[in-house]
Amino acid sequence: MKGALSLLLLALAPGARAGALDAVDAAWSAKGFTVKDRVTGENGDLSASAAIYTPAEGGGERLEIHVVAKGRAYLGYAHPSTVERLEFDPSPAGRFADMFLDGSRTLAYRATRASLGATELNVLRWERFKFERVATFPEGRFLRLAEGPVVVSRELPLGRYLSMGCEDFGTISRSAFKTTLHAPREGAFADVSSRHRDYYQGEIARKEKAMGRLKSELEKNAGEYLGLAISTYYDYAALGRAKEGWTRLREFFKIPALAPAAVKTCMTSMEKDLRGKLKIPAAWP
Repeated sequence: MKGALSLLLLALAPGARAGALDAVDAAWSAKGFTVKDRVTGENGDLSASAAIYTPAEGGGERLEIHVVAKGRAYLGYAHPSTVERLEFDPSPAGRFADMFLDGSRTLAYRATRASLGATELNVLRWERFKFERVATFPEGRFLRLAEGPVVVSRELPLGRYLSMGCEDFGTISRSAFKTTLHAPREGAFADVSSRHRDYYQGEIARKEKAMGRLKSELEKNAGEYLGLAISTYYDYAALGRAKEGWTRLREFFKIPALAPAAVKTCMTSMEKDLRGKLKIPAAWP
């Protein structure tokens, strides 16, 4: 048994690892790809190497993770893409860390579709020769709080391009985000938003300050303002104060008393439409 372990440790020596990965890199080079970035980690008696390959002539990048044993590289995970730009998350929590406190290791990377301006944070869990993608978070990023690392995600429940309007007025919002906090729990992630009231109160203050700056030129900044207003509603909802959030959101639809009747009708119609999209209770004003 000791002899076998010694042989394995010898095979995992830096020279053996480099030789095994050189062959992988050479195969990608023959296809016109170069190594953009590489990170390595260890878990017990095994090592892993994750590399992002980028094409010389442009296009989607590739991610491959190999476990090296006995001088050979075994493919454990791959993320092929024809359009995405890939990058490893810089947070220590996302670099082969024992995030779940169970002896496994996690690795996180971002996949960005430049055409949409959309990014996803992918979190992988590594045990022995197995890699598993345990979570994908839209616009995800790590945040270190007192209890440890959490992931902040921002999704667009109403769509990437929220169009609202009528004959006399219309706007498109691309920033009506719902923010959620996730913490590692038993090999997966749990929603812990309700436990972090200070975070959401800070977000509300920040967004309302930004809305105040935009309000003076609301016609010009309507899309951005509407996105912030809806995002603030979601923040209030995370605090258990959704009704208060809806009251604040309705301020977007307030117009001067002297506005033309057609404009008033339009804004009333838009408010009713948004009430339906957000499933606001009929009893709320």
